[in-house]
Amino acid sequence: MIDFRQNQQSKSFVDRQLKRFGIGSIGEAIAALAKTIRDHKHLETFLTSIDDLESRQEVYDSIRPHLRFEAWPLDRYVAAANSMAERQQLPILGEDGKLHAFKPAQDVKTVEKMIAAVVADRRLTLTCSKCTEQDTFFRVGMETAVDVRIKALKDGWILVPKELCPKCRPVN
Repeated sequence: MIDFRQNQQSKSFVDRQLKRFGIGSIGEAIAALAKTIRDHKHLETFLTSIDDLESRQEVYDSIRPHLRFEAWPLDRYVAAANSMAERQQLPILGEDGKLHAFKPAQDVKTVEKMIAAVVADRRLTLTCSKCTEQDTFFRVGMETAVDVRIKALKDGWILVPKELCPKCRPVN
């Protein structure tokens, strides 16, 4: 349920505060804010400080026409900030609200395996008979059980007579 009375009171409060600072409307406030942004790097820092993606897009759309320079697409600013954070190995803010240590981007094989885990209809879990390390191989789409075993063999596993991981397999 939407409380129109509360919304009207909030709007009135914001309007009074803007007038108090000599700004006539929210549109003028946005234009004034946009004029304080110096360059692309400053805009990147400003936009990426907004956590909520929807709010970030709204702010970008509202200030873009008022900037003193031609703005790049929003995703370019976000990508540049992500690239800088990775280069400097900055800590990452987790969903729990705490800072976590930097983790490098995962390799393609790891990402492919994560996607396969989501779409797989069956899985083959192997346990090394020597060190008890486990690995899982996924059956995706039209693959057969034999195809999944071939994936394990290509990954370095020995399946017969005992399951052995790539680290424990005998060297020829």
